[in-house]
Amino acid sequence: MKNIFLIGVTLISVIANIQSLASKNFEETSKFDISRNAQKTSDNQNFTFKETSEIKKKIEINIHKNNSENNVNPIYLEDVVYALKNQNWTEDEIPCLNHTLRLLGSLKNFTLWAVWDWDSVSSQPQGLLYGNRYQLGNFDQCMNAPWSKTSPELKTQYCLAEIVLERTDHVARRRSNGLVEPYQSALDFIQHRPKYTRPLNEITWGSCVPASCTSKSVERLMLTLLSRSHLGMAGMRPRINVSEPCQGPDQPRRYDAVFYSFMAVMVLLVSITIVCTYLNHKNRCASNNSVKYDIIESFCLKINARVLLEMKKEGSEVLYGIRFLSIVLIVMCHIMGIFNSGPVSDGMRMDQDSLSVLGMFVLHDDLFVDTFFFLSGFLAASAFKTIKKSIFNPFVIIVKRYIRLSVAFAVVIFCYCAIFPYLGSGPLWNRVVAGETDPCRKNWWLNLLMLSNYVDSENICIVISWYIPCDFHYTLVASLVYWIYNHHRRLGISCAVILATASILTPGIINYISHLPAVQLFVYEFVRDPRANKQFHVTYIKSHTRFAPYIIGFFAGYFYAACRLTGNLKRLSKTWSIIGASAGFAIMLTIMLLGPTYLWRSYHPLEGALYAALNRAIWAGGLALLILCCMLGHVPLVQGFLSWYPWVPLSRLTYGLYLTHCIFISRNVFVTRGSRYNDYLQLFTEGIGVLMLSCLSAFIIWLLAEAPVNNLCTVFLKSRTKLSSIEDTNPENKNTSTITIASNTTQGHLEANLPSTVQCSSKI
Repeated sequence: MKNIFLIGVTLISVIANIQSLASKNFEETSKFDISRNAQKTSDNQNFTFKETSEIKKKIEINIHKNNSENNVNPIYLEDVVYALKNQNWTEDEIPCLNHTLRLLGSLKNFTLWAVWDWDSVSSQPQGLLYGNRYQLGNFDQCMNAPWSKTSPELKTQYCLAEIVLERTDHVARRRSNGLVEPYQSALDFIQHRPKYTRPLNEITWGSCVPASCTSKSVERLMLTLLSRSHLGMAGMRPRINVSEPCQGPDQPRRYDAVFYSFMAVMVLLVSITIVCTYLNHKNRCASNNSVKYDIIESFCLKINARVLLEMKKEGSEVLYGIRFLSIVLIVMCHIMGIFNSGPVSDGMRMDQDSLSVLGMFVLHDDLFVDTFFFLSGFLAASAFKTIKKSIFNPFVIIVKRYIRLSVAFAVVIFCYCAIFPYLGSGPLWNRVVAGETDPCRKNWWLNLLMLSNYVDSENICIVISWYIPCDFHYTLVASLVYWIYNHHRRLGISCAVILATASILTPGIINYISHLPAVQLFVYEFVRDPRANKQFHVTYIKSHTRFAPYIIGFFAGYFYAACRLTGNLKRLSKTWSIIGASAGFAIMLTIMLLGPTYLWRSYHPLEGALYAALNRAIWAGGLALLILCCMLGHVPLVQGFLSWYPWVPLSRLTYGLYLTHCIFISRNVFVTRGSRYNDYLQLFTEGIGVLMLSCLSAFIIWLLAEAPVNNLCTVFLKSRTKLSSIEDTNPENKNTSTITIASNTTQGHLEANLPSTVQCSSKI
């Protein structure tokens, strides 16, 4: 006990001495005693100056540390300068080297222009492990320096580099059990790429460099910066490629002849429609059946707008809602796909969502396009059935269908060639323009000839336009087969059966022979560049592999038209109608959700081929069951909702909406200056805006081009019909004093027997 007491006293004494010494030192360094001698004062001052010098050094160390965090650490800059000077620069690269060394030297002095340029660059990749591929820096800061016009020697340019990181340690890649271990090597994590996900070793890096730098010089600079980042320190060897022209502040996109041509055509169309609308309003009380009056009426805005609002109650009103709601789902899925292909900060989470239950409702959304193939066949059969056999002319039907498909298509192609390049700017904008405008300027004629899905499809103008030649090819085949059926019933039925069987078997056979996945799913690799996807060209866009929904729709439409001609449409009871509609919806939902399961499970090639052969036909069969139950029976709520009147004008704008919506989506995604977070509510609100703008664009195209040309086609056919009736009345063309034609009577001729369903087609 006594020993413990002595130890305690000793500790207290030591602590007191330390505090006394600290207090004494503090007084000696912060307070001077005048009573002391000069020598003592001098010693104290020297001690004070020494401590102050140490504090100053500590402050400088902290400053350097902060500068290091702001990427202006002198040691770091000296390392970069040393690395640049010890490379083999060619003679044409010397100006770039000198300007870069001058920038680094000015950066040490914190000169404004140097800090401005350096501050606009991402000095090292960030968020790469979470799927943030695009490291774009600050594009606008690089392109809009305040002295860009007054100090040309400080001129800069913005360049994009594509980088692929490769390991240098040659370590065998470890097998992953699906779990991310926090203590595993980051190199293994970057190198490992699960199927259908984005690679983590690829970077798109934007850099602000001197205007004197060539592509090769930019690659050197990027390599130097990357080698001093955390990825370079880990032993990752980058392959860098700068293949796109760099953007400079004095290189605005100038309007060319194509742009002025488009504007001139639009001004001409607007002028014609306004004048014709005025003339038609002025002469509205006149009863004039001349061709001149019909042409004026064809361009009347009021009449063409009224056509959109007409609802023809023929028992098929549910098609209005199905058509518009299907295009809404397609637009929303395209928004998610194009957004996923652009700069996103959480790409890994998007890949995880695509492999989850949520992805099952999105990845196989191409079945919604098969809905339109079904509707096209359904309405074609309904129209053919009402035309008399003696006057059925497949040539006239094919011509009308071509005009219906090509007019709006031509306007949108013209827009892509002339207007699209001027709708935006940004680090990725030139890349998008080159990918969309250049193919249209090269292959626009293939699209208008309806050959773009077979000839040079790698450079197809407007990726989603593959649907249009398919629809035209199906109309051509269906018209010819139906003409054969009218003249040789057994031969026509045989042709139809052969076509139906071949349309189902062909996709599965091609899929099996070509060793393709069971279904084309909208994963990252596909949405990033559809034109580079093998399955896209082999089976996805070809007419002979997408024919099954159309021909099933044709059979369903023929059956419905036959029931309508008998006058007995309500053949099903309410109970059976509900059961049939529910079964049809269940079939469609099952086949759609089954497709994405091929992402995460193994399967035999025969199973994949079987699904490839049957999935579109089964989808069309379920849709046929749903539609026929609504048309031939009564399905409460569903039938009323799909027949809601507001769907009528919107459904008639679906084709223009389909053609134009990607313009707005691509513009919104690729004018971005940085990576965006994937927020589904934000995508939904953007989708509403895209739908509204696309509907407005479709409405303008309808009023200025689509409706007038369709009306002119009708006027031409009408005049030809009258001429043929005159020739039939007087086949030898004898001179007679009078020729009597029953006014407003064209019964027995094709134009009078073409139903409205042919003119208001189901094309998207």
